[in-house]
Amino acid sequence: MVRVTVKWNKQVFEDVELTLNGPVTAFKETLQGLTGVPMARQKLMCKGGWKGLLKDDADLSGSGITDGKEIKLMGTAEVIAAPTVAATFVEDLSAAEQAAAGQVLPAGFVNLGNTCYMNSTLQCLKAVPELRASLRAVDSGEGAGAGQSTTFAKALARTFETMDVATEAVPPTAFVSVLRAAEPQFAERNQRGYMQQDAQELFGAVYRHVTAASADVADQFGIEVEEEMKNTEDDAEAATTRSDKLNMLVCNIQGGTGNSIKIDHLHEGLKLGMEAEVEKFSEGLQRNAVYKKSLSLKKLPKYLCVQFMRFFWKATPNSRDHPNGVKCKIMRPVSFPEVLDVFPFCASDLQERMKVYRDVEDDGILDGGAAAAEEKKEGEAEAGGEEMEVVDDELKAAMAMSMPPVDAGPGLPDDFKGNYELFGVVTHKGREADAGHYIGWVRQEGDQWLVFDDDHVEEVNTEAILNLKGGGDWHMAYLAFYRARGALYYPP
Repeated sequence: MVRVTVKWNKQVFEDVELTLNGPVTAFKETLQGLTGVPMARQKLMCKGGWKGLLKDDADLSGSGITDGKEIKLMGTAEVIAAPTVAATFVEDLSAAEQAAAGQVLPAGFVNLGNTCYMNSTLQCLKAVPELRASLRAVDSGEGAGAGQSTTFAKALARTFETMDVATEAVPPTAFVSVLRAAEPQFAERNQRGYMQQDAQELFGAVYRHVTAASADVADQFGIEVEEEMKNTEDDAEAATTRSDKLNMLVCNIQGGTGNSIKIDHLHEGLKLGMEAEVEKFSEGLQRNAVYKKSLSLKKLPKYLCVQFMRFFWKATPNSRDHPNGVKCKIMRPVSFPEVLDVFPFCASDLQERMKVYRDVEDDGILDGGAAAAEEKKEGEAEAGGEEMEVVDDELKAAMAMSMPPVDAGPGLPDDFKGNYELFGVVTHKGREADAGHYIGWVRQEGDQWLVFDDDHVEEVNTEAILNLKGGGDWHMAYLAFYRARGALYYPP
């Protein structure tokens, strides 16, 4: 028997008895009595004692653990149930109170004449709490002051606030008026009324105006990239680099008859979209030459928008009806993941930083995220207590010293590993780029999603979302919204 020191959260327990030739469960039972952490939730690490997390069937008799050895405990304690409060029945709440409490499905938007491109995109953006907070700040008088963009941001803030308490579909009349005044292309008409528009262009317009009114939004969605240009015909010419800012990544879709490049998955299209060949004048060769343009991610956002490049312009010089060309849609199926890993697309210094934590996780040292997910799956989400740090402060400090002096991006944790989880999708249905119908799909909790088809709202699961890859006449993903895993979020 030895007496060890157990560190749990900020508490330290000294002289805890550990019988090396006894069962591990006996030691865990002792810790449960000291900390209140159930045995099933206990994750134990000991540098030099065992590798990774301690298993219940481990044999510690030959571990060499001696008196005073420090053991780290991860896990959350059981909490005493809160005093019972008077019950409030749903039927006693007003319609607005029921909506605010989530007792009824959220309201949709009324289609005001081919505004499905806007309705679907706004439903996804409404699910971003930091954006909501920035809009409220502008509406309360903070931000860039008067101007068209401020008016735009205030109209959007008030539209979202109205949606929060609505029990019936909301006509976004005020915001549509502001949008069409600020961006005349969305006011284009034909003989049948207002024309269908592009959801990606709507997202771009919202981003421009809201970032002009509140700089915080650029940190939430902005992507800093490094562009390298290399002459493929002259090795003596040094490559040039420059920095740029984007508000989304593009999945370049190519395929069909006669095309040698087949894109079947999102990561393939992203790679293709970040590499291209361009022709420009070479000073060294004194003629035009082919350059390879490569993009890499330097700073990552908390929220990542990805566009599937399904629409393109096709020249039709022999067409009497469309001599200038037509806008076409690529129907090819392109699958996308529930969790997107952007590590392969990052710049080398950012990869070097993230690789430290990715390697540590692979070695079994960082297991907090998986443990937390496992606990939640086991129905233990009601357990309280202070959340356990995955690694202690000393280990984090030591790891930070070994990293390059870069950070992943604003709002991201120090141990961000490059993984984003899907929370919103805008789909397009139909074979014509300037027609068809847009729908928004927004994650609620776990496997539950809501489908916003203008004023009609219904529930679906994740399986339905991952089937939106295209390939036929069904809804297919056009914009995908991801959020960083491991970052802190708060309710809108």
